[in-house]
Amino acid sequence: MTKDITDIRLTELSPLLKFVFTLFLVMIGVSYMVSMFNLYLTYHLTDGDPGLTIEDLRRSFYGNRNQTLLASKIDGGSMEQYLPSPGAKEAILSWIQDGTPKTGFKEVEHIFENRCVRCHNPNGLMWKRPLTTFELVKEVTVVDRGEPVSLWARVAHTHLMSLAVVFFGLSIIFSLCGAGQKMKTFLMPLPFLALFVDFGSRALIKYIPAFVYVMAGAGALMGLSMAVLIVAPLYEMWIRGNKVKPES
Repeated sequence: MTKDITDIRLTELSPLLKFVFTLFLVMIGVSYMVSMFNLYLTYHLTDGDPGLTIEDLRRSFYGNRNQTLLASKIDGGSMEQYLPSPGAKEAILSWIQDGTPKTGFKEVEHIFENRCVRCHNPNGLMWKRPLTTFELVKEVTVVDRGEPVSLWARVAHTHLMSLAVVFFGLSIIFSLCGAGQKMKTFLMPLPFLALFVDFGSRALIKYIPAFVYVMAGAGALMGLSMAVLIVAPLYEMWIRGNKVKPES
């Protein structure tokens, strides 16, 4: 008689399938840790201080609406470290306060060329934000309102689709554990829900900055639930082994 997939347990799989499942789980775990490292590198200096904090996230997604985007980056923000020369930061801030006139740009243009353009150019590390001409620099002298909706949409649609597939795979493997049905019913939908809340609250931060706490909490819940969905099958396949009894 053919078994239903819900009756199959990880302890009953062949060594080859256990090995393939293990590779998948480990790779997902490593990929998630790399993504967390990328998150840290992207946002940890947003407020000008080392370490990733709630303030970094708030300023990244809500912005600093008391300053322009450029001023918030070079005056206590992540880009201030790249203007070590005395007077460079002050000259740019003074130009911004004067209303960013095109004639005045000539006085600060050399600062952008020497300290900014090496990364902020179409072929550089910060290619999404080139600062090679007056017109392009002018674009970042508007009030800092955080993450643009277009950027949120671009990031959200790729993450929602790709992570949904990842969570589906993790849930299928976890469903083959010997855990009780109630625990499976609770844990398997959890990362999907956390992902939805994470990106939903990220979109709302632009209008209500307090949602940054919801986003951080949802991200933590997503990471914790992923850890359980990864560790539990590994433990059952390689540590508990044949001691796990199939559910009746």
